[in-house]
Order: sequence, then structure tokens, then C-alpha cells
Amino acid sequence: MKINKHRSYVGTTPMGTELSILNYELDSEREGKHVYIQSGIHGGEITQWIIHELFLFLKKNLQQGKVTLVPCANPVSWTQRAYYSTNGKFDFYMGKDWNRNFPGNPEGSMGERIASVLFENAKKADFAIDLHTSRESIPFGIYSRSEYENWLKIIGIKYNQFIDMSKSSAYANTLNAGLDVAGISNLCIECGSHDSYEPQNIHEVTEGIKRLLASLEMIDTKLTKSGPKEIITFSKTVKYTAPKGCILRLAKHLGSKIKKGEDLFYCFDNNELGAVLAVQSEHDGVLFKASPTHIYWSGDDVIQLLLDEDTKILTTSI
Repeated sequence: MKINKHRSYVGTTPMGTELSILNYELDSEREGKHVYIQSGIHGGEITQWIIHELFLFLKKNLQQGKVTLVPCANPVSWTQRAYYSTNGKFDFYMGKDWNRNFPGNPEGSMGERIASVLFENAKKADFAIDLHTSRESIPFGIYSRSEYENWLKIIGIKYNQFIDMSKSSAYANTLNAGLDVAGISNLCIECGSHDSYEPQNIHEVTEGIKRLLASLEMIDTKLTKSGPKEIITFSKTVKYTAPKGCILRLAKHLGSKIKKGEDLFYCFDNNELGAVLAVQSEHDGVLFKASPTHIYWSGDDVIQLLLDEDTKILTTSI
């Protein structure tokens, strides 16, 4: 086993401090597949817990091929901090989502330079995974081609959202869309909530990646745990927004099944002290994402439901 640490230069700060992206290449020194796993393109999306667990596991157990781990894909987004909050979703200078710069440009903006380095490394692999977190959420996969459903079955994350990135301008310049064009199989995994440590979610995603590696004959299948017998895919979601500026609390926990007519959240309005407005669901579905705050302006996104009418159950190979 060889473990190589490599830094890729991307530029400098105004004061001349060099910026680079560090990756770890774990090489079994035996022929096999190459898997690339990236974490932290958005500052504050802590998925390094999973990278840490995988690194310790693979040091002992990688049998064939090699795995590239990138714990912090973006050296700039993690510096965008206000008080105790790391606000790394968007580039403060360009006003652009950091994950909308792919395939990148080595002579472009800082976001394009970072994307160029990441993309050049990712497209060398046979399979690539981009790890994220999503506000407050349960883990879910995001996939862009129907043929990737077989990989979803192996990994075994319960919920998986289909987004046709070739037809969606909103996702056209993500890492995953770029890898589709380059012919590299890939998935995005939303690993749970922003700026959080959620042991159950970390375990679920880590075990899913181990099952993927076992299916590629990179690790012994005896070192993996069985996944679920069924997974669920969906593409339709619906947002519920705050009807007024208010202090707000949810009526349901993440992952809850929701029936039409049930309370979703409660609004407490300072203009109507003592009164509580209950917002009710107009759909049957599952609460899979919520905004990580109790403080809302009129029209702010509060929650998202995946819709029962759109779900498809896939039986895994277990």
C-alpha cells in the first residue's frame, strides 16, 4: 500500500498566500478500479467525517485499485466566515455557487481555477462521488442518468433524487454534469445536515461507499454490512414557504411521512402576539429537507417534500 499526498496549486490571496487543494491517493499497488471521492466544495458542508472514516478503513483494507480522497475541495469557501457561521455555498466575489464552475478554466476566476483542478483529477477515475450536505436533511443521493440506478442499489441510500442535468441549466456546470459529458460514472450524495455531526448519517453513507468499493472488487465483501432490501427514487419535490415574516417551528421531524392536511409548521407573528398560524400540507410525501433556522422573512423557503405520487421503489440485489 502506498499513500501519496499531493497538493495542486490554484492561486494566491491578495497578500500572496498560496492556495492549494490537497488530495490523498491510496494505492493498493495492484491492478483494479480507481474511485475518486470529493468533499467540501461548499464551505460549512462537513462531510470530512466520512472521508476520515474511509481513510482509516482503506489504509488497512484496500486490496485492489486505488482511491483518491479530497477532504477539502475548496480552500476559499471555508474562509467565508461570519461570527460562528461558515457561509461557503456561494463565491462572495462572483456571487456564484462554487459548484457551478465545471469543467473549469485554469486561467479563469478563482472558482474556475479550483474547478479545473478538481475536474482534471476526477475524470481520471472510473467512478466519482461528490459529497455534500443540504440545509437540514436526511441523507439522499442525486443521480443524473437512469443507468446509474444500479449503483444506487449497491450503495443503498434510502432516498435518491433524479435530476436530468443535461436538460437543466441550473445544474449544467456542476461536477456531476461535467463528469457525465466526460463519460465517468458518478453520483452526488447529500450526507445529512449543514455544519453538523450526525453519527447515524455518517455511518449510513460510509457503509454505502464501502458496498460500492466491494462491488468493484476493491475491498473484501466480508467487510461490508448489508444495505436495505429496497430504495426509493423520486424527481418531483415541492417547497413550502413562510406566509409572513415570523418565528417558526416545524411540526414534523426530518424523514417523517406526511399526509395531506397534516400540520407542517407553526408561525409565531409579533404583530399577532399569542396567535399561532398552522401551515398544512397539500400533498402526501416525505419531509426530506428543511432550512436550518427558526427565523423567517416573508416568502423564505421553509421545507421541501418529496412527493409520494412520484416515488419509485427499486429492489436491491440483497
